[in-house]
Amino acid sequence: MGKMTAVASNPMTDLWVLNETGERVGFESLWQEKPILIFFMRNIGCGICRQTLLNLRDYDQAFKDAGWQIVVLMMGNVELVSRFRSMYNIPFPIYVDQSLQVYDYFEIVEGSWLQVLSPQVLIRQAKLLVGGMELLNGAGSMRRLGGAAAINRAGQIVYHHVANPIYRYPEWSSVLQTLQQTN
Repeated sequence: MGKMTAVASNPMTDLWVLNETGERVGFESLWQEKPILIFFMRNIGCGICRQTLLNLRDYDQAFKDAGWQIVVLMMGNVELVSRFRSMYNIPFPIYVDQSLQVYDYFEIVEGSWLQVLSPQVLIRQAKLLVGGMELLNGAGSMRRLGGAAAINRAGQIVYHHVANPIYRYPEWSSVLQTLQQTN
């Protein structure tokens, strides 16, 4: 698990997100019924991040079987959510963090242009485009990093990862194994 600084030692009670209908939801309500794995989506124009989310989608049932609910957190606006959901057949809840307060809380910060447009990133993006990944215009900063975090029902952060560089996401099978050990 990545180490977080004092930012995450502050309570999460003042954080909020928008659900798919645009209603404001207290962030802490997301893990009341089940612990959650949050996928922090970068700008939806990022093919690498969309491919990573599609890989996570393939693990949905395994996470459910282990007692975890996957949720997606996006930048931008609610209008993008239904289009994005139908385009990629996303089975889990999607929330929008327009103020980026949750991204900031979890230290999913702005990266440098080199971190998001390095030759290694551009080569990976180009391969996805050549392989058929659609080119999308996204909302939000192109420099914001992505990542993942898991919160148990007690509200404790039991997993944290910032994708830096943007293609460095964990293998979902190893995340699942780690989370199974925390239950």
